[in-house]
Amino acid sequence: SELFDEKAADRPVTFIETCLRHTKGEWAGKPFLLLPFQKNDIVRPLFGSKREDGLRQYRQAFIALPRKNAKSTLTAALTLYMLFADGERGAEIYGAAADREQARLVFDICKSMVLNSPQLSKVAKVYKNAIEYPKLESVYKVISSDAHTKHGFNSHAIIFDELHAQPNRELYDVLSTSTGSRQQPLMVMLTTAGFGENTICREQWRYGEAVLS
Repeated sequence: SELFDEKAADRPVTFIETCLRHTKGEWAGKPFLLLPFQKNDIVRPLFGSKREDGLRQYRQAFIALPRKNAKSTLTAALTLYMLFADGERGAEIYGAAADREQARLVFDICKSMVLNSPQLSKVAKVYKNAIEYPKLESVYKVISSDAHTKHGFNSHAIIFDELHAQPNRELYDVLSTSTGSRQQPLMVMLTTAGFGENTICREQWRYGEAVLS
């Protein structure tokens, strides 16, 4: 049966709103205060819903948002929470997209957030294509869409941006099977509108509808 852990639900909210700042536009430099729908419909249920054994109920999240709803910023925030505050030692966090340029959009936001965070900049190592958290020997990397090179990953979290742009399901399959040895892995799939019928994005959309119903 489902249980709801209020402290576990509040933990990522507190991390995001106290450690992270906006990086662009009129809000640049200001704390990232989650919008009500981000907090109550996405973040808190995702991390607060538990199974009876105390592990998270949800292992996948499919998030479809219209443009101009701070999707990339929210994506970056979830990525950094999984890297720094989820408590997983040796966590491997991967940012995936249809191409490396798209995946780097979120990585660059993460990088700016870390460098502009008094708390995180002290404990992180930031490189061109990776951010490390040495205390837990954890790392976040951007990866390309060459699925055949991704075997051997031991993923704790996968942040799959713009899922609708995936030409096939090969990368999704490789990454989703890379979480097998983790107790409570998380794959977050984000997309804007505009996906065709016979795509992995449409498949996930329909699966989500079935779960809700």
